[in-house]
Amino acid sequence: MRHSSEQINQQAAEWVARLDAGDLTPEEQAAFSAWLAADIRHLGAYARVEAGLVRLARLRAVGADTLRAKPLSVAPTWTRRRIMLTGTTAACLAASGLVGAIVWKNNLQQAFTTGIGETRMVPLPDGSVVTLNTDSRMSVRFTETVRRIYLEKGEAFFAVAKNKARPFIVDAFNTEVRAVGTSFTVRALPQRPIQILVQEGVVEVTRTGTLHAAPIRAVAETQTLVPVAAPIIIHAVPRPQVARNLAWRFGRIALENETLEDAAEEFARYSNTRIVVDPAVANRTVTGRFASNDPVGFANAAASVLNLHVEVGPNEILINP
Repeated sequence: MRHSSEQINQQAAEWVARLDAGDLTPEEQAAFSAWLAADIRHLGAYARVEAGLVRLARLRAVGADTLRAKPLSVAPTWTRRRIMLTGTTAACLAASGLVGAIVWKNNLQQAFTTGIGETRMVPLPDGSVVTLNTDSRMSVRFTETVRRIYLEKGEAFFAVAKNKARPFIVDAFNTEVRAVGTSFTVRALPQRPIQILVQEGVVEVTRTGTLHAAPIRAVAETQTLVPVAAPIIIHAVPRPQVARNLAWRFGRIALENETLEDAAEEFARYSNTRIVVDPAVANRTVTGRFASNDPVGFANAAASVLNLHVEVGPNEILINP
């Protein structure tokens, strides 16, 4: 059944309140992930409520006139859960998208960044939503004819609002990804091929550094690799693997038979505490879902399963035989 916008906004408000109340159970997390994946409008509604409640907290803390004169940070006593419990008026205002629109208009931001271990959800003025992963930077340039995102580094998930008259284009180094209405990720990490994972819809991938390069179409549940000096590669990705690859949006790293060496490299993206793996066990593999900001917890869990030893220092974790 296709829900109305009003119903989706109410569902989004309820999910924001539940997430703010504390960690979800595995069953609740699965339900939340399924809700987000069920309709591309869900992510946009969730982002608008999230942004709107932050704005509302500021209004309640300092007053609308003061806020317009001098932007202030959110008062620490105003959690999203408290705001949700103050009455349906606040929830309806945020869910309607009015407050989220004010946030964009007042901030007039065109560049967005995240620090190490941080993720950030960015509602765009066209109804699209971008979720930035750890240590990422992007800039936004919208005109009347094109919606263009420059992913300067890191990784981002794009839930694109349909508008055939204004193409949505992501530029990442030597790669251009064009979408009309879809959801996909682009990863641009140093000394690695550009990676595009399509969750839904179709995108066109073009290598911009090559003269007269023809676009390559990538459909849902595929991953495209764009090396600097090698042919573009597209391969199918099973739906469960797509979900695992997107686990970072919920603060998780999902590993499926990954070597300890590769896992340590992935955790290094999210924390300044480095995992160092003894070469003798670097190729041992692990599977599981782990908190991205808890390298110590991962190291202890992996060591327990693989019968290894862990030494925890101030800025380094050693995994030994």
